[in-house]
Amino acid sequence: MNEDIRLEREKRRMRRKRKKQRSTIITIMLLFILASVGVVGAQTQGYEVFYHGESLGFVQNTGVFKSAVERIEKNLAVCYNRDNIHLGDGFQLIPARVEETMDSDMCIQVLNSKGIELYVDGASIMMDGENIGTLTSMDEAQRLIKAYQDINVDSNNHNFKYVDVMVPLAETKDFSAMLAILKAHSVGITK
Repeated sequence: MNEDIRLEREKRRMRRKRKKQRSTIITIMLLFILASVGVVGAQTQGYEVFYHGESLGFVQNTGVFKSAVERIEKNLAVCYNRDNIHLGDGFQLIPARVEETMDSDMCIQVLNSKGIELYVDGASIMMDGENIGTLTSMDEAQRLIKAYQDINVDSNNHNFKYVDVMVPLAETKDFSAMLAILKAHSVGITK
């Protein structure tokens, strides 16, 4: 019976040893996984903001960038007294691992400092099939054509059309300049 007890003890000792080895391996694996997650988590996921290929910085999420753009456009609407002014196109947000991100205020500062072109939802005026110029709104285009027709007797001889377009704000003309262009065009002078 002595031999049976000795064999039983040996089996128990071997089971405890295997159990201890498994526990050690599992603990090491868990520590490795936690360390890997910690390293990856230290490099947070975000977005790099590009404007026509130039990097402007990093944001934590797209909401930060959109919020900054909306605040800028809201300020532009107040400054220009128009709600149809937008920041230029050409922005790209590319997923990236980042360490330092811009908050909304910092993003606004960066966007304002880059001289990004402003666009407007305007109206292109066509007279007899020829593009005369662009105004900053459809309402302004309607007012212009009405004003022109009121002051010119031969305005019914011309075919007017206005088309909704998005153009750079710098390419638009004011009401009086467009009225002068229409008058000049109607007498055969083109500018």
